[in-house]
Amino acid sequence: MKNWYLLCLFFLGFTSVTAQIIPQERVAKTVYVEALGSGLGLSLNYDTRFKPGLTGLGLRAGIGGIGGFSGQSRVSLVSLPILVNYVLGNSRASLESGLGVTGVYVTAAGNDAISGDHVTARGLGFNVAGNFGLRLQPKKNGVHFRLYWSPFITSYGFQPNWLGLSLGYGFR
Repeated sequence: MKNWYLLCLFFLGFTSVTAQIIPQERVAKTVYVEALGSGLGLSLNYDTRFKPGLTGLGLRAGIGGIGGFSGQSRVSLVSLPILVNYVLGNSRASLESGLGVTGVYVTAAGNDAISGDHVTARGLGFNVAGNFGLRLQPKKNGVHFRLYWSPFITSYGFQPNWLGLSLGYGFR
């Protein structure tokens, strides 16, 4: 009987065990450039999901700006959009909705129309930003596209007439 146990242990020592490796789903991430939208003007953004997959709750943050001048006057704006968003749909085309804050820093300089004095102004403000629209995203890696409605609540009230368009690269 003792020899039987030793023989079994000997063969078990040479037995190989194989297992199936199941690829683990990774968190979807995107880097994109946005025109208008929550970033105002042009902005560079990073978007990620909180859990693995293409859908569900996530976060987007970016930095943007716009500037212009006319004669002796100039204006520049820097924006920092930060929104929590939700992506609904299990296909490449999904619905996205979100809500957050866009920080805005504005500088302006020009000549006063009445006195002719040179005037400068700076200010920091925050707008409540929303978005609702179409999101085309790759299943793994590739082109990412968004077209959406982006209303704001500012110190002047509800501003519903704003759209956003973005193009970027999605990866996992």
